[in-house]
This record gives sequence, structure tokens and C-alpha cells, in this order.
Amino acid sequence: MFPPSFVFGTATSATQIEGGCRSSDWHAFARQPGRIKHGDTPDVACDSWSRWREDVALQKSLGMQGYRLGLEWARIEPRPGEIDRAALGEYRAMLGALKDAGIAPMVTLHHFTLPLWLADEGGVLAAGFAQRLAHFARIAVEALGDLCRLWITINEPNVLAAHGYLLGVWPPARKNPVLALLAQRRLLAAHDAAYRALKDARGDDVHVGVAHHLRAIEPGHPGSRADRAAATVFRRVFNDAFAAGACAHGTQDFFGINYYSRDVVSFSARHAGELFVERRVPRDAEVSDLGWEIYPEGLGHVVRAWARRSGLPVYITENGIADARDDRRGPFIVRHLAELERLLAEGVDVRGYYHWSLLDNFEWAEGYEPRFGLCAVDYATGERRLRDSAHLYARIARERTVV
Repeated sequence: MFPPSFVFGTATSATQIEGGCRSSDWHAFARQPGRIKHGDTPDVACDSWSRWREDVALQKSLGMQGYRLGLEWARIEPRPGEIDRAALGEYRAMLGALKDAGIAPMVTLHHFTLPLWLADEGGVLAAGFAQRLAHFARIAVEALGDLCRLWITINEPNVLAAHGYLLGVWPPARKNPVLALLAQRRLLAAHDAAYRALKDARGDDVHVGVAHHLRAIEPGHPGSRADRAAATVFRRVFNDAFAAGACAHGTQDFFGINYYSRDVVSFSARHAGELFVERRVPRDAEVSDLGWEIYPEGLGHVVRAWARRSGLPVYITENGIADARDDRRGPFIVRHLAELERLLAEGVDVRGYYHWSLLDNFEWAEGYEPRFGLCAVDYATGERRLRDSAHLYARIARERTVV
């Protein structure tokens, strides 16, 4: 059983659902030929900037108790030092409506995107980036802190560093392992600065963490010393570097985990640009529409390990599946929540689960093709339609147990 205090919720990010913001680096990046599948852009997305009241009503109809949403930094600070108070007012209206609906908000400050002016200065590698994020954090919490207790400073810093500076598939589209490691360090410094800004402004009225993307990682051939070494390197660089640093700095009040899949890794001389690590999906594995392995046991392994390492309460800040037919999402939810029930029975302090995502949305370089939503979105009309898996999730949240 899930205790009465356990939060069942959903998660989104600003750029992926809002639309209407033309002052971000991703708006510019999506206009470069070949960057986004099918030439998709986040210009309209789910039109949630105009339709957020409808989205709040959807969550209320499902009996959700929590909602993780993002603030679009580029919308709030479109030019350096220029704060759009009307945009902040709209976010304040969103949070107020959530509270009125009995849905506790969790706000994310930085979810991959940057104001274009800051990207032009060097993005996360720019001089003073940490101070810039801390300033934005202070502006946001002074305007919204009375309506929101849970705050995420940065979403998946390791993913941003890898995709933007190692693989080169996200802005700024660099391919340099040294820059990828430097980006993680700069993001850690920015998290520390933002954490302190939030706490200085609101003290213990706010609880602050990071949404860490953590993967189950195993060697392709456990008997191979090279594969074991590759798994160790990948785990330390991808899973551990930022998360362990944030724990060591003491700048988290809770530990957020985004969990999606497992990587089976092998040493490969052909993958020198990826630290000699080749990742693969086991043959005959059950997979999502994106080819990601469905591996619920990994959630248990990851949460158990990091609850112990961090000594902090845990929130599952993202967990979901690309499943356009909605024939795997229901079992996916059941099996992952069953892992959490087992952890709770063991005494692990897991406080909430935010399913990714409330809505189908703009899935970065994959465009609109992947369908992660509990709610299907018709991108031509903006119409929302609850999938069967949404009703299953609502029943679990209501009955507080997995059948």
C-alpha cells in the first residue's frame, strides 16, 4: 500500500507543451535544417500557454495530487535583466489554480532550454552562468514561493551535457568529451548557487532538489574485464558525477530521480568519442516506441542505491514510456509502481511518483512522433483525449495500491 502522504502526479516541461515562446535557444535550434525529426518545432507544442486551465482540469479529473511543471526562463527574462512580470503573473495564476484543485505543484527552473541571449554568450559554459541561474531562481521564488514548496533547480544535467557537448544532437551541438565534463561541473556550480538563492529567499518554506536522470547499467558480458570497466566508466561519468557531487555539497533537500531504462554496455574501440562505451538493448527485450528497454527492476535498483547514498527522501520526478498505441503504458505503470511498493515495504523513503507525461508533447530532437502522454493530443486542433492508461493510473492513485 502507498501511504496517504504519497503523491501521485504527472510531469511536463515548459518548452515541450507551452508554445508561443520565440526567445529560447531551442526555438532557434529547431529552425536549423536537419536538427529535429520531420522539421518539427516547439512553436505551438500543446498550446498549453493558452490552454493550461484545461490541463489543470484534466489532472483534477484524474485525482492527481501533484504536478511537476517548468518555468520558461526565456519567457520570463527575454533579454538580460528584463523581467516579464506579465509572464510571471500567468505562472502565478497556474500555481494558484493547481492549489485550488488540490494539486501540489513542483516547479522546475531549468529544463534544458536557455534564453537565446544567454546561449549566445556561451550557455552553461558562459562566464557567470551560475550567477545568472541564481538570479533567475531568486526572481522566480520571490514571485511564486508562497504557492510552491517543492523546487527543482536543474533537470537532467548529465543528459544536457551528453546531448549538447558529447553527442552533439542538442544545442549547442558540440562533440567534445572535455566540454561535456566541463558542462557538468558548470551545471553543478549553477545548481549550488540556485539552491542557496532559493533557501536565502524562503528558508525551510521551500524544499529543493535536482531531477537526476539515472539508468540501470550492466556490463554486456559480466565475465569480460573490458565490459565491466566500460560499465564502471559509464556509471561514474553519467550516473554518478553530478549526483554524487550534489550530495557531497549538501545542496539537496530531496533526491529526484528520472528513470526510464537500462543500458547494457560493452567496451568498443569504435566508440572513442563516447568514452569507448557501446550501449545496446538486449536481444528480444520488450521495448518502447523509441526502442528503449522496458526494465522496471532497474527502478528498484536505482532508488534503493541512491536513497542509501544520499540519505535523502526520494521523489520519482519522471518515469514514462513512448507508446502511441497505449498497449504497453498500463502494464508499464503497474510494474514500476509495484517496484515502489516493494521499496516502501522495505522502509525506503519514497514520497511521490510523477508520471511522464501528462500530455503528448514536443520530444526534443525526436519532434512530435513519440507519444508519452497519459492524454493524447491532436496537434492540428489541440484537442486532448484521456487514454485508457490514464484511467488505470487514476484508479491506482485513488485506491493507493497496485493490483
